[in-house]
Amino acid sequence: MTAAAPRWVAVTATEDFPVTLAFVRKALRGVAPVRVVPLPFRPLGKTLEKKFAKALRGAEGILLRPGYITPSLLDRLPDLRVIGVHGAGVDQVDVEACTERGVLVTNTPGANADSVAELTIGLMLSLFRRIPQSAARVRAERVWGEARHTGRELKGKTVGLAGIGQIGERVTNIAKAFGMKVIAHDPGLSGKEIRARGARPVKLDALLAGADILSLHAPHIPATHHLIGPKAIAKMKKGAFLVNAARGPLIDERALARALRSGRLGGAALDVLEGEPPDPESPIFGAPNVILTPHMAGSTLECLEAIARTAGEDIARVIQGKRAKYPVNKPARKRGG
Repeated sequence: MTAAAPRWVAVTATEDFPVTLAFVRKALRGVAPVRVVPLPFRPLGKTLEKKFAKALRGAEGILLRPGYITPSLLDRLPDLRVIGVHGAGVDQVDVEACTERGVLVTNTPGANADSVAELTIGLMLSLFRRIPQSAARVRAERVWGEARHTGRELKGKTVGLAGIGQIGERVTNIAKAFGMKVIAHDPGLSGKEIRARGARPVKLDALLAGADILSLHAPHIPATHHLIGPKAIAKMKKGAFLVNAARGPLIDERALARALRSGRLGGAALDVLEGEPPDPESPIFGAPNVILTPHMAGSTLECLEAIARTAGEDIARVIQGKRAKYPVNKPARKRGG
């Protein structure tokens, strides 16, 4: 009788997209060894898919940082039972295909809430106070003087939140500490629930019209694709600012670029773009008054540790036949076991 191959877990970490492996290994100690399989952060062609399927062969779990899980890749991985997504959003995974094939998908809701909320406020400050432009000019020209860099204060301004989950609630608390007013729209919550999280509930049109700075905290689903497009921008205050540290496809980048060039909007700060990696020809790169950061909202030591621990522990639960703490789907059948 041939002995069964030992179970193991793949972590798709790369130099640009690190995972705190010590916390993953600790969570899986005595359950399964961990191997790093550095998937590229782009959909795979047939040749690369075959190559990485071979590298992932036999893995019962994948902790997914960069990489995309497609139906064709799943079909090459018959031993795979669980995919733990490194973060809250599961855009990189074909969840429906996983469900059909008996693969459980988990995520780490709330593990990145503090770090994303802090970057969101940092981007607001950067827009209002023109921090990146001021610092770049001093370094490049070695000049002093404040006239070109006179900004505005956050105090007294209204921030509108499109979505008020764990991240939005933290943004609310910090914004109010700055003396800001907070309004929010979230179709998944009642007005009472939004008020309990510290914001005044409003309808979407009122959110767009009332916000001095609009901050996006919604998931990317069909209903939110290009939530901010030409029609929404036309309803926003002239000169308003836009911040997105949620998901790139919430914004129509072409429409936003036009609004920035025309002065319809005063500025934007984006930590995520429509395509990741982004299209270098996107008009957003040439738009004025835009701050672009490389999807770094969750890139703090504390956040990376929390995500690695949370994802690793859920993968360990599934491999041991236990119930996941943060399941995303409900496969009708289970693989292996």
